[in-house]
Amino acid sequence: MHFQQRQLTRATLLVLREHGLYVCERNGRGHIALELEMPYEEILPVRTERRRQVPRRQLLALLFGALWLGATLVPSGTLASPEVTDFWGWVLVAATGAGGLFFHGLHRWWSQRVLHTARAQVVLPDTPTERAAFQEFATALERRAKTYLRREYGTVNPLGNIEPQLRRVAWLRELDVFSPAEAKALTTRLTGQVPNAPLTSLGQDLDMPFVN
Repeated sequence: MHFQQRQLTRATLLVLREHGLYVCERNGRGHIALELEMPYEEILPVRTERRRQVPRRQLLALLFGALWLGATLVPSGTLASPEVTDFWGWVLVAATGAGGLFFHGLHRWWSQRVLHTARAQVVLPDTPTERAAFQEFATALERRAKTYLRREYGTVNPLGNIEPQLRRVAWLRELDVFSPAEAKALTTRLTGQVPNAPLTSLGQDLDMPFVN
């Protein structure tokens, strides 16, 4: 599965490969600007975020510049004079256009979709037509990573070294690869003991029961 986004200045490709997430970004000329593959061991947890990064300083500078320019261009005369009426008419048109551009930029230019992983994040422009595909890809990435980790690290051997396997089960449980019941069953299989609260009798702790 893959997700691809094309813009005027760059193109981004995300691909679910056998052992990891492949990320490739090309500039407007088609040259590779970034290329990497993140292993599935470094993917979870996966989450998505929509955020806006409005260039406040630049917009404030433009606003003050427009106000200064407007103040210097205000024609002299009464409000009823044709020159003043035409001037304020053009000011209203310019303000309406600027408001429309700001609204468009708020939802298109300065809106971003972020794919968060355990080690990195992929930031893409937020386009309404690609939101569903982006979310579907993020869900598929999480599912693929969990399937891969379960296949590669989810098998236990009670005859092997127990401690590393217990740490691995705890790691997979922390990443939500195993459910609590699955992690408990694997821990019981490795240790031969049911991982419940300590048993007490007459104020003394008893050993955990062993499971054959």
